[in-house]
Amino acid sequence: MKKRTLASALAVMAALASIPSEAAPVYSQTRDSAQRVNVYQQLYTYAAIDMMNWTYSTSTTAADGTVTTGSESGKSTRLTFGQRFDEFVAAEAQFALGGDEHEYTVGVYARWGLPLDRIQIKGLVGVAASQFDNAGTIESDTSISFGGGAELTLWRDWYFNADYMNYGSDLDSINIGIGNRF
Repeated sequence: MKKRTLASALAVMAALASIPSEAAPVYSQTRDSAQRVNVYQQLYTYAAIDMMNWTYSTSTTAADGTVTTGSESGKSTRLTFGQRFDEFVAAEAQFALGGDEHEYTVGVYARWGLPLDRIQIKGLVGVAASQFDNAGTIESDTSISFGGGAELTLWRDWYFNADYMNYGSDLDSINIGIGNRF
């Protein structure tokens, strides 16, 4: 299900990216002549809000030593803040809050990006800490985290974001949202 959601989001982004910017009348209006961030050359800060569709793998050990595995899934809100240092490298912090059993996830990442006109392909590697309520027991995990995805510039400095993140051995997510470069 998550792979299908990510594939659909990336397909929509590819379709929207194929539309020439001249086709949108808002780009040619004189009142829309404000300076924009040049994603190829400028340093910039960015912020985004995403819907985080997460899956958490659980395992419990009974008194007789039997191990039961399963998974839980839900939705949370993820906030992303970052600073780009050159054309390809940025630093990023992510904060995810809420959901049924999901207490929080906090991560710090090195981000590599490849700008391709209106689409920017990205990859992230860093460290994340997560906390979950697993049947009344609070579980915490801190581990290496990684992910990848794409951003599609929608209008001016606003962009649509779709990515997959692995926050350690027990938690992964597909995230879809909107952000702004400034």
